[in-house]
Amino acid sequence: MKKKKTAGKTVARVVDRFFGLILAAVIVIGICGLALEWVLVKGPSPALRDSFVMTMVWTRRFDFITNIFLSPEEVTDIVLSHSTTTVEEATDTSLVTVKAQQKDEQAENTETENQGPQPDEYGLLDEDGDGIIVVPVKKQGFAGTMIVVLDPSRVFVAKPEIWGGYGQTLETFVERYNALGGINGGAFFDEDGGGTGGFPDGLTITEGEPYMKGNERTFVGFTNDNILFVGDIDAEAAMQLGIRDGVSFGPSLIVNGIGNYGAELESGINPRTAIGQRADGAVLMLVIDGRQMHSIGASFGDARDVMFDFGAINACNLDGGSSTVMYYNGQYMNSPSSASGTSRALPNAFLFR
Repeated sequence: MKKKKTAGKTVARVVDRFFGLILAAVIVIGICGLALEWVLVKGPSPALRDSFVMTMVWTRRFDFITNIFLSPEEVTDIVLSHSTTTVEEATDTSLVTVKAQQKDEQAENTETENQGPQPDEYGLLDEDGDGIIVVPVKKQGFAGTMIVVLDPSRVFVAKPEIWGGYGQTLETFVERYNALGGINGGAFFDEDGGGTGGFPDGLTITEGEPYMKGNERTFVGFTNDNILFVGDIDAEAAMQLGIRDGVSFGPSLIVNGIGNYGAELESGINPRTAIGQRADGAVLMLVIDGRQMHSIGASFGDARDVMFDFGAINACNLDGGSSTVMYYNGQYMNSPSSASGTSRALPNAFLFR
């Protein structure tokens, strides 16, 4: 009987010490985290402070962390200093000339003589001739994927089957529209990061019809001539311009070949999604992973620079964070930071057939 009591005490002691070690580790990690945050927000680098604050604010679920060492007023001032500016310059459609995607007999003969397809002027090669090029993106601190759709007429905006309530996952959008793939689209009402994706925030247009007209955000969408428009526009002006499909988010990254270098483009490190267009009409769809070991994330400025690398003449940031997702050929092409590890319920998406 005495041995059983002794054995029981030994087990209890081991368990007690084990949980004691865990508690101690948590305390140490917490103290180190607080010390690191203090250095970030109270240290000598305002740029580092602002990047940390904006990263937490955009993360939303952890935005309370910024108030540990900063007052709400200080956080607000930092956010306002990196607020999105309105695009004043209108998209110059003459800068984009959509090239015909059908090959004529002479081009095919030339291709045969050259022993196969050749890289285009941007250095990209459509090896299988399907008009879709997938390119891995790897930079210091982040990784992602760029999909190039050579024919912009293949790109459109999808919306949920039933407006309001709940959105749909990107995979569901692709399957329902019988598309090849796509990326997440515009803003939606997402209180505390728990939104259901049912209500888009800002002007949203599908097949030439607005299904959300209010707009206080940058708009990005395709005209009936398949040219990407980026800028500030309301529903009436969009109809006059002949916008067929588009969503709202921002900020703009590139307009008429000129990059946006405003303060808002250095606002935090997070997963990013962006869409752009080259001068030959090809559409650029970019996703950058974040909040993970293989890819910490990117700033808006990083996304702008990648778009420039791929020849974008116009480009705009789309919804990011846990909404960032890319789907193609029956599989997710990135590693979403959402709780499910796949797509959140979305209010819309840019798809391609």
